Amino acid sequence: MSPNLSGSDADRLTTVLRWVHMTHLVDFMLIMPLGPQLLRALGMPPTALGQLVFAYTLSAGLAGLALGATIHRISRRKLLLAVYAGFAVALVATLTAGGFAGLLLARVVAGACGGVLSSLVHATVADYIVPEGRAAALGKVMTGHALASVIGVPLGLGIASALGWRAPFALLLILVLPLWHVAGRCVPAAAAAPHAPGGAAAAGPVSARRSLATWSPAFALTFAVCASAYALVAYFAPYWLGTVGVGEAGLPFVYLAAGGLSLYTSPRLGRLADRHGRLKVFICATLVSVLAIALASRSGPLPPWLAAALGAAFLVSLYGRWIPALALLSEWPPHSLRGAFMMVNGVVTQLSMGVGAMLAGRMISIDGAGRLDGFARVGDAAIAMSLCAILIAWLLGRHIARR
Repeated sequence: MSPNLSGSDADRLTTVLRWVHMTHLVDFMLIMPLGPQLLRALGMPPTALGQLVFAYTLSAGLAGLALGATIHRISRRKLLLAVYAGFAVALVATLTAGGFAGLLLARVVAGACGGVLSSLVHATVADYIVPEGRAAALGKVMTGHALASVIGVPLGLGIASALGWRAPFALLLILVLPLWHVAGRCVPAAAAAPHAPGGAAAAGPVSARRSLATWSPAFALTFAVCASAYALVAYFAPYWLGTVGVGEAGLPFVYLAAGGLSLYTSPRLGRLADRHGRLKVFICATLVSVLAIALASRSGPLPPWLAAALGAAFLVSLYGRWIPALALLSEWPPHSLRGAFMMVNGVVTQLSMGVGAMLAGRMISIDGAGRLDGFARVGDAAIAMSLCAILIAWLLGRHIARR
């Protein structure tokens, strides 16, 4: 069994995992805004950007499935260090890419390693942090997303403008190397979790199918939370630009405000979930997000300050509910199968994001003036899915409580 950490040991672990989480997110988030530079520097067609993103997500999904089947056999520290070392190799490949083929290969490696780091980081927290402090630890780790938005991406884009598109990836590599060393010292050197007979870790496709069926209610919660969020997030920028009228110069400030607010709210949501119960906080956070969705999806033109405030509150409420949800989900599988569950759940998360964005795309259109039509319908669908998520979470919570 993995040791449970608390106090200063838990603080050190969650701090280093937060920065590990941030580095791979910055790598993923930088590719699209760097698109114009990449197209010019490497002579790529515009369709190449979509291929780069697809290669990353496909590689991440396949790697997540593969690791989900074998994660129980490897100690968490060895696996984390191996995957993070592979991410460093991906950064080197990105730096040295001389054309589209080389960059595509680098993104495949980045997806296979960096793309599964979120799930691996979450599994590490769930394995090593005492249950009464787990949600707070997950909230602290997930501030890595806010750090990536507030610091990583703006700084990376500024460096790319001054020194070229390769420079931010070089800076990331400089950060990754010492973080790899520190992670090796902070993650406990515990043996892999023993598997339970008949669980997913047991050999054979029948037991694997049985475990997937057992986990399907938890995957339904993941789908409802993530698909409803990314149906809206995927088209938030064009809606805020064309309909709300925030302006291209003001849009970055919306994301900066959202990231800064997340730095404050994420750890506090985690502590509230530990203190008052993951289910109760998830329900409250989801109801707040429903209100934010209703307001944002029906908003017309707003003054810049109000557009920034509403946009930031909207984004933070969507992401904030994931913290108590993830803490609740970590209680669903037995300890011996938690790592495999987190890996497969990470694949479900990515698929849910893609499905949500695809379904939203079928419900909206853009008129000649650049205004987005149909975003309110997407908001209504997201509200319905969010309310379904509350019901699913309540059923999961009841089942967990009866154990």
